[in-house]
Amino acid sequence: MTFWEMIILLLFIAAIWFWLDGIHAKDIATQAAKKGCSDQGVDFLDDTVEITRTRLKRDSSGKLHFYREYRFEFSSDGSQRYHGEMTVYGKYVRAVILEPHRMTEDVPRLNIH
Repeated sequence: MTFWEMIILLLFIAAIWFWLDGIHAKDIATQAAKKGCSDQGVDFLDDTVEITRTRLKRDSSGKLHFYREYRFEFSSDGSQRYHGEMTVYGKYVRAVILEPHRMTEDVPRLNIH
């Protein structure tokens, strides 16, 4: 095997690893979005997340990890779509953020006279 064949093989292996790691990270993000929506009492729509950004970032010990940002949609009333965002750092979810949305639960109101 020549030097260039070895380089091409290593690049191919790295591309497959990156693709499989991305699939795993997307599964983690999807489960976190479902849980975040469930915790807030809203519906997670389309059963999917969309990656919006990927980059390498170092942790506190200096080790490189992929930092991925995802976007998803949810609904609080079944008629309006809202956006949510999340970040996955390595294999861990760092944040799940839901944009301001209309609440559908009946909230007790204060009677002020």
